[in-house]
Amino acid sequence: MKYDDSKDRYSRRKLIPVNPKTLGDQLHVKRIKADLSQAEVAQKAGVSVRAVRKWEHGIICPTEHHWQILAGLLRLDSTFPTDSNLSPE
Repeated sequence: MKYDDSKDRYSRRKLIPVNPKTLGDQLHVKRIKADLSQAEVAQKAGVSVRAVRKWEHGIICPTEHHWQILAGLLRLDSTFPTDSNLSPE
């Protein structure tokens, strides 16, 4: 039986979201495009690497303060996403 990889959410090569749909996926893609590691983003945002990992996995949502920092680092829209049902850290 042949495996159909067209339904994969992530590119098999680098685990980059192919169609970023969630806020976490978008943060992940933007971080990779900015050529930053999770540790570098964490250091510049003043949070732990674990917090950045949780943001990218959609477990928690960044606070408005952290969002403004991320917007500058990753060239995001500076408008804080309010429709998220995730709890801010």
